Amino acid sequence: MGFLRDQEGIMNRYLSEKGNWDEHLDNTKDFIAQSFTKQEIESVAILGSGWLLDVPIEKLITRFKHIYLVDIRHPRQIRRKFAAFDHVELVEADLTGGAIEQVWEISRKSDGRRAKDLPDMLHLKPPLTGISSDAFVSVNLLNQLDIILTDFLRVRGWFRDESPDAFRSLLQSFHLEWILQRPGCLVSDISELCTGKDGIESTTPLLYTSLPEGFRFRRWNWVFDTRGTYRHGFQTRMEVNAVEWA
Repeated sequence: MGFLRDQEGIMNRYLSEKGNWDEHLDNTKDFIAQSFTKQEIESVAILGSGWLLDVPIEKLITRFKHIYLVDIRHPRQIRRKFAAFDHVELVEADLTGGAIEQVWEISRKSDGRRAKDLPDMLHLKPPLTGISSDAFVSVNLLNQLDIILTDFLRVRGWFRDESPDAFRSLLQSFHLEWILQRPGCLVSDISELCTGKDGIESTTPLLYTSLPEGFRFRRWNWVFDTRGTYRHGFQTRMEVNAVEWA
């Protein structure tokens, strides 16, 4: 469905845009490192850990008694690096609440149901019921939950005449409802800013729900692609928001 290809693509783009990505990655790591200073937190689950490019893992390892790194798959290099750490546990899970498998099954059927029916066809359940962490950290994940699935469905004929917004909203809202049950922090792109060779800018929203209220916030821009390979012929920046709640 493209999840593994997307993970590899993140590293490849980072290697080609490192100088432009570093400020965003540092901002993300700094926000996470400054979280949970007012609470008794002994364990954290890092949701969307991936390559750990945006996770201050060295600081977290010395601070918390147990760390769960959670993603759809962990790169081989990450598995090797943390194999010897007893208090770092790598968990592979579907953080969409089961939408990946359900979308796969739905896509194989041709029974006339279309995009407007999709939210009612999904039955999402909270992930990670087998682990107990004191807090959640959602790392550049919220707006990514729906992108690959939406693209996958488009290839199979969905959303040609209908908007995927209700589907996107369902996945993002479910993620927030789940993680807000515990203390946590979140970093997410909220909009995509594209600039063409003619200098004309366009903005595309990436969130289809509202970010939670919290007591600590931060906002910055991420220079995502300067080579025009993400959106052909356009330079792309992301507007990023970060929030912490108790």
